[in-house]
Amino acid sequence: MLLDLTTWWHSLPATEQLFWAIGLISNSFFAIYLILQMVGGHDSDFHPEHPDIEPTFAILSLRSIMAFGMFLGYTGVVCTRMGVGWFITTVVGILAGIVAAWLAWRLLRLVLRLQSSGTLDLQNAVGKTGTVHLVVPAQSGGAGKVSVEVQGALRELDAVSEDEEIPTGQSVLVMAITDDGLLIVKPF
Repeated sequence: MLLDLTTWWHSLPATEQLFWAIGLISNSFFAIYLILQMVGGHDSDFHPEHPDIEPTFAILSLRSIMAFGMFLGYTGVVCTRMGVGWFITTVVGILAGIVAAWLAWRLLRLVLRLQSSGTLDLQNAVGKTGTVHLVVPAQSGGAGKVSVEVQGALRELDAVSEDEEIPTGQSVLVMAITDDGLLIVKPF
């Protein structure tokens, strides 16, 4: 089998060997990159400690360079096999590589924007309505539980009432948040 590959390789014209080499080397690096990512490599452009920083992805990153090399190489092989001259083959291969690198950049920018920290911000509950799950005692005499939809999910949160006791099943409006992270609610 190895002898067949060697014979095949030597039977190729020099330009086709060059394009095969570019494509195969880029493909090999890409396969190694994927394996390392699956085994546990950490590669994220999202910074959870700074959620206000927008995820970025440089156009000249390792991923886009590998995409460029793969498309340059394999487009060059196809053009060479079709009988296109080496200059036009090189130009078409470079253009295909640039398009592939740009598409990889755009796609990963889009994917990275979908990331979120998942941290609950109780301030998002202020002004929302919910339902009492466990009685909320009167005049902050203890905490009850209310179900409120916050950040797209129904959550059961601790709540206090500054006025009257609020029974189970009663609709409530979240007025504010205490320093301890309790919702201040009133009947709605």
